[in-house]
Amino acid sequence: MSKLLYKEFRLCMQPLVLIFFLFVLMLLIPSYPYTIMGFFICNGLFYSFTQSIADNDTLFTLLLPVSKKDAVRGKLWFMLLVQLALVVLCVPLMFVNHAMFPEGNPAGVDATLSLLGGLFVLFSLFNASFLPKFYRNPTKNGRNFLISAVLCFAWIIVFDGVMIAANAAQEFVPAFSWIETHLDRYPTCVEEWLTQGIFLVVCIGIFAASSEWTFRRSVRAFDGADL
Repeated sequence: MSKLLYKEFRLCMQPLVLIFFLFVLMLLIPSYPYTIMGFFICNGLFYSFTQSIADNDTLFTLLLPVSKKDAVRGKLWFMLLVQLALVVLCVPLMFVNHAMFPEGNPAGVDATLSLLGGLFVLFSLFNASFLPKFYRNPTKNGRNFLISAVLCFAWIIVFDGVMIAANAAQEFVPAFSWIETHLDRYPTCVEEWLTQGIFLVVCIGIFAASSEWTFRRSVRAFDGADL
């Protein structure tokens, strides 16, 4: 697996992925829907897959002494590691964001543990909708990304939209008041940290379960693909 991952990072990862890592600096922008930076890293992965198609990477991988299942596992872990790297980069900038903008983010979720959870769900949607379709036809990519992009932006609109609504209507709707104090804003007490921590753990669980489902669906699709 380590050699397959080396191949993915050395031959398949496009420089755009590294550039899109810089989008984590969006956390230094006031009043911005921060969840969208997760889509940009997925966009970088799309370009990497597009270049892999141009380079006949799928055929090259199968000429190596690896099974189709291992080839899929290598691609999936490449995606997961890139996405996890973005989440890790977000952590120190969350504290910087709070120091710069203690009043919070009226344009979406604050830079909190809830944001990290939202990113994990976004990555789950992208991976589950993109990778199995890619392996169903490893020579075409555009339509797959379009479907994934629609799902990602639907999640961003719903997730950040709920946080915006909670911020605007917290005085009138009790549920919104709870969301604003426990999930949206930067935690100020142990209870709020615990609530956001539970939310993050649930989202990580969704990410893990989705990754396993994505792997199985992708292997099944690849087995039936005509190369």
